[in-house]
Amino acid sequence: MSGIALAITAGVGFGLFQAVNRRANSGIDAYRATFGLLLIGTIALAVVAAITQDVDELWAAPVSSLLFFAGAGIVHFYFGWTFLSLSQQQVGAARTGATAAATPLVGALLAAAVLGEPLTLITGGGVVLVVTGLAILSLRGMTNIGETDRQIPWFGLLAAASWGTSPLFIRWGLEGLGAPLLGVTVGMAAATLAYGISLTVTGRWGGSGAIARSNLMWLGLAGLLVAIAIASQWSSYDLIAIAVAITLMQLSAPVVIATAPLIVGTQMERVTPPVIIGTSLIMAGSILVILA
Repeated sequence: MSGIALAITAGVGFGLFQAVNRRANSGIDAYRATFGLLLIGTIALAVVAAITQDVDELWAAPVSSLLFFAGAGIVHFYFGWTFLSLSQQQVGAARTGATAAATPLVGALLAAAVLGEPLTLITGGGVVLVVTGLAILSLRGMTNIGETDRQIPWFGLLAAASWGTSPLFIRWGLEGLGAPLLGVTVGMAAATLAYGISLTVTGRWGGSGAIARSNLMWLGLAGLLVAIAIASQWSSYDLIAIAVAITLMQLSAPVVIATAPLIVGTQMERVTPPVIIGTSLIMAGSILVILA
């Protein structure tokens, strides 16, 4: 499968994951739900990797590659997802989404500055269109237009920085271990371990009580979807420029808007002008990046 196809697969997978995860989270506290997702994703990736990959490559890989993959998992999942939750508590989901929409721009600029990846004018234009579209989709939920809250969403910016930085660690890890599926398994396992330790230290294992069986089923499906999306994401970084891959993955936004009402069972997203404009900009930017 080509890098572009893998990036698109990751974007669609992330969109479906978000919709399913909304259903799963209806009766589970966020901390245990996040750990559950990481654990299920790690197990799924480990099984697939054991069946389809040459595991001997993992033992022969340099320690530096394993550390880079572990670092990518912790930066993206542990820090990125934690900063996302903190930002939503601080400034709300809408402003957090608008801030985190800077992820493609952060990833593209870092890849150009650190890895020397060329950032053409056409690709840059596509990235800007996608970022603008994501911001419009996120800001559509802000109803208090006259609000004068000028608090800087630092946690949202840190989430964007985490997600834009993790591809660098992935690319460095692939230099010594050219097997993205093995690498992503290492990264997700490291994030799962770190999250489990945090839950133990903070005493959050009890959560809000027992988890219903239906929620566990939806959580399991969400874990499998995120495993597929993450595997496709990391594989795309091995084949195409980070700016292209990370931009195409933002197709998750229109996917979750289209599927959430069907999966959750309520009208989560109404078709409004901001939704139409934002989705159109994301699609136009993605097409521009593909053509470039």
